[in-house]
Amino acid sequence: GVGMLCMGWGCGGVRVLPLLGGFSCKACAHRWKNIYYETDHILPHGFCYIIPSNLQAKGRVLIPCYEEYKKKYGEEHGSCQAGIAGFFTEELVVMGAPGSFYWAGTVKVLNLTDNTYFKLNDEAIMNRRYTYLGYAVTAGHFSHPTTTDVVGGAPQDEGIGKVYIFRADRRSGTLIKIFQASGKKMGSYFGSSLCAVDLNRDGFSDLLVGAPMFSEIRDEGQVTVYINRGNGALEEQLALSGDGTYNAHFGESIASVDDLDDDGFPDVAIGAPKEDDFAGAVYIYHGDVDGLVPQYSMKLSGRKINPVLRMFGQSISGGIDMDGNSYPDVTVGAFMSDSVVLLRARPVITVDVSIFLPSSINITAPQCHDGQQPVNCLNVTACFRFHGNHVPGEIGLNYVLTADVAQKEKGQLPRVYFVLLGETPGQISEKLQMVHMEETCRHYLVHVKQRVRDVISPIVFEAAYSLGAHVTGEEERELPTLTPVLRWKKGQKIAQKNQTVFERNCLSEDCAADLQLQGKLLLSRYVSVSFIPLFWEIPFLLFEFLGEVEITPHTHKFSLSLSLSLSLPLPPKAT
Repeated sequence: GVGMLCMGWGCGGVRVLPLLGGFSCKACAHRWKNIYYETDHILPHGFCYIIPSNLQAKGRVLIPCYEEYKKKYGEEHGSCQAGIAGFFTEELVVMGAPGSFYWAGTVKVLNLTDNTYFKLNDEAIMNRRYTYLGYAVTAGHFSHPTTTDVVGGAPQDEGIGKVYIFRADRRSGTLIKIFQASGKKMGSYFGSSLCAVDLNRDGFSDLLVGAPMFSEIRDEGQVTVYINRGNGALEEQLALSGDGTYNAHFGESIASVDDLDDDGFPDVAIGAPKEDDFAGAVYIYHGDVDGLVPQYSMKLSGRKINPVLRMFGQSISGGIDMDGNSYPDVTVGAFMSDSVVLLRARPVITVDVSIFLPSSINITAPQCHDGQQPVNCLNVTACFRFHGNHVPGEIGLNYVLTADVAQKEKGQLPRVYFVLLGETPGQISEKLQMVHMEETCRHYLVHVKQRVRDVISPIVFEAAYSLGAHVTGEEERELPTLTPVLRWKKGQKIAQKNQTVFERNCLSEDCAADLQLQGKLLLSRYVSVSFIPLFWEIPFLLFEFLGEVEITPHTHKFSLSLSLSLSLPLPPKAT
């Protein structure tokens, strides 16, 4: 779904929900004052509006804090400001009301099935004034994959901030607390932003909690990630801080942006709207089987997108394909410049590369000729295929095939070379045009150089590749088609390797030299006494070599350093 998108104080939150037959939208105005009262009883109740999929004016107005006989400012729900945060599912409408009960706050949950509200009756929570429970809300499958639980943030609770997860009990119509977590530092505003998302695809929602004023120096901000181990048992996995920039307010907004990289796990965007002197930034983190990858995969700078943007990242929405390329896009608000930025997701493709080589090279029986000279040789085949979600047309692939790459990395000359129209390079570069899921192969003849000394280390071939032009062949759309990107892991080279070895004429594939040394004391021939007097310096041979070594083309060196004399010290005098 799409998280909160708010362009200013007049808007409490906008959420778009995909439903059968279209989308519905919920918009809130948490500073709305109830004009139904007389002038001296105008109260900031706040309201929300559910807009149907056809975007017509006939929607549903929700004023969850309105009670005719409660007119005192601050008392119960008199100044609740409902809708400062909101979440919308097919069954529930969740609204934060941080001003209720003298700003202890609460969470308003409307059951759309029977049009009733779940009530929070936890006195221990409701009696703590000025905690601002409901400043942020979300919902997810925390206790069971088929039930929806509600989350509320209270960023002022005990000064450090807290987060509560409530189970919506249908029998009693109440919200029952099943989990709580606390911030780590005073004034960090822990719980002021929330995001429920199943990071590892285990059926249970995990939770990200923002503390945008968490400080080591000043308000760098932090986001804590809690992984659900089942039945609502959440464990803290890690704390994120982006680049840890001074006054960045990292974690001011958090949103699930669906699966941007098409790896089967949802991704998360985190806003730092005051980073870079209020220009703002958004960080993208990828989910995986263990939860959330600690290092962000991408940082989007508001200043680089447009120098006029201010507080880019104050609000983020994601999860909806805006341009029809089957990938979810992201919208980011920059409210100090009254702007919204649409970030379109590019298609992600995976290239499968295979390098086929003989299992070994027989260097005793040359099979090819270089001019009139017989040489050892081998055939090398490189095959390429790509796959990805919705990648029409043809994709260009540029690749570089390198022979004996391990030798090259050590600064040594390769032992083999490609045979190409009279040339003998150790590396070749080519371009291909590929169609989705169709394999394309190239075949090469490789010669082994004469008088190769090292026939022990393997010969490694490497194919490094990059994408070329994308030719779609489709008609022009309202928005231009985006070129795909390669799937890869940060810090890793986009390449595939395979290796072969020289035959060693061994009985087994894993053959190694077996050299043995035995020690034996051999005194010089003029030493014929049965004892050795002190202070004698006696020449001797410590080792003699026993065994046999077969003479082969292998070139090896064996070095042994020996001491050829023995000195015996005088024992200590008796006292």
